[in-house]
Amino acid sequence: MHRSTIVIAAFVLSLGLLASAEYKLVWSDEFNGNKLNTDIWSYENHCAPQNNELQCYTPRDNNVYVKDGLLYVEARQETYGNKKYTSGRINTKKSVAWKYGKFEVRAKLPKGDYLWPALWMLPRDYKYGGWAASGEIDIMEARGQNTNQVSNAIHYGGVWPNNAHSGSGAMNFNTDFTSDFHLFSAIWEKDQIQFLVDNKVVSTQNLKRNFFSGKGKNPYTDIRQPFDQPFFFLINVAIGGNFFGGNSNALTTAVAQKWASPRLVVDYVRVYQENGSPVVNPVPVPSTSVKPTTSQAAPKTSTSQAAPKTSTSAAASKTSEAVKTSQAETPKPTASSPCTGKCGGESCCNDQRLGAVCYNANNYICAEDSNGKQSLCGKGLGSCNAVCFDSKNYKCTNGKITLK
Repeated sequence: MHRSTIVIAAFVLSLGLLASAEYKLVWSDEFNGNKLNTDIWSYENHCAPQNNELQCYTPRDNNVYVKDGLLYVEARQETYGNKKYTSGRINTKKSVAWKYGKFEVRAKLPKGDYLWPALWMLPRDYKYGGWAASGEIDIMEARGQNTNQVSNAIHYGGVWPNNAHSGSGAMNFNTDFTSDFHLFSAIWEKDQIQFLVDNKVVSTQNLKRNFFSGKGKNPYTDIRQPFDQPFFFLINVAIGGNFFGGNSNALTTAVAQKWASPRLVVDYVRVYQENGSPVVNPVPVPSTSVKPTTSQAAPKTSTSQAAPKTSTSAAASKTSEAVKTSQAETPKPTASSPCTGKCGGESCCNDQRLGAVCYNANNYICAEDSNGKQSLCGKGLGSCNAVCFDSKNYKCTNGKITLK
C-alpha cells in the first residue's frame, strides 16, 4: 500500500474510533452558586512559580472566585510578597485524578499582554520521578496578546533539565478566544491523546512509543510511560515567563495596567470515561435571541465553532450533590420577567444561572430540579442536579444518574 494511503487509512480509522466511543460522565464541576468548592479544588499559595513567571499565586477572593455559576481566575497588577503581580492557580490533586478519558473545559480566555492562561494536568503520584519525567498534559495554553491562537502539548523524557516536550505549537483560528466561551478538550486513550477545540480534533499525540529523551537516566521501562498513571486538573493564569520566549521578562507595570480583560472565565470542567457511570446526554444548544450577559452563565454545552487554519512553529511549554427530580415544565414569562417581549414566539428560561435565554419549546424544555436548579434539555430528557439525561434509560436517584 502506498505510504499516503496508509496515512489516510490510519486517520480515518482514528476518527472512526473517536466517533464510536461511548463516553460516560463520571465527574464534573459546573461552578454553580457563588463559592468555590474547596472539597474539590485546592488553592496554591506561593511566590516562586517556575518558568521565570512574574506572579504570586494567592488563595484570595480577588484572584480566584465563583460568581453566578462561573469560575474566575484573575491576574492583577499589585505588589504582593516580592512580586509586582498576583494571580490564581487551583488543582484537584487531593480530591480526584483519572487515567484515560475525555476531559472538557468550557472557558473564555483572558486578554492582555504576557498573560498565560492554562488548562492542564499533572501526575498524582510522580511514579517516574520529578518534573517532567512523570509527565504533563497541556489541554490548552495561550498568550494573552494573541487572541486567536491556542496550543496544546505533552511533557516527558526525564527529570529537568533532561526533559522534552511535543505539541501543536501555536495554532491560528478564525475566532477571538477572549470574546466568547469555547470548548477545549483532550481525549486520552491508551495509545493516543487527541486534542480538540470546539469538538474538532486539532492535533494528536501518539503514546505507543518510548518517551525517554535520551539524556540522563532513563526513568521508563516500557512504552506509553509516563502516560499510564492518574493525572489531576490544574487551572491557572500565569504572568510572563518562558512561554513568551525572548520576551519572558518584558512586562512592565504600565503595560499590565492596560490589560483589557485579565480574567480566565470557566463555565465547567467535565470528565467522561468509557467504563464510568451511566451516560449523560449533553445539554442541546437552544436557539437564542437574547444573549446572556458576561456575569450570567451561558447554556452549559453551547460552544462557538472555530476551525484552525494553520499551525506555526511556536513551541508550547506547560460532579454532583444530592437532589431529587421533579416534573420538568416549560416556564411562562411573567409581566416582570426580563424575557417578556424579547423572545417573540419562543419561550424563555430565566434564572440566575442561565439568564434570559430564549428557546424553541417544540424541541427543548427548561427542566427544573426540586431544589430549583434549571437546565435547558431536549424533549424527552430529564434533569438531575441541572444535568440533562436520557430519561428512557436512566433515572435520577439521590442526585446521581443511574440505570433504570
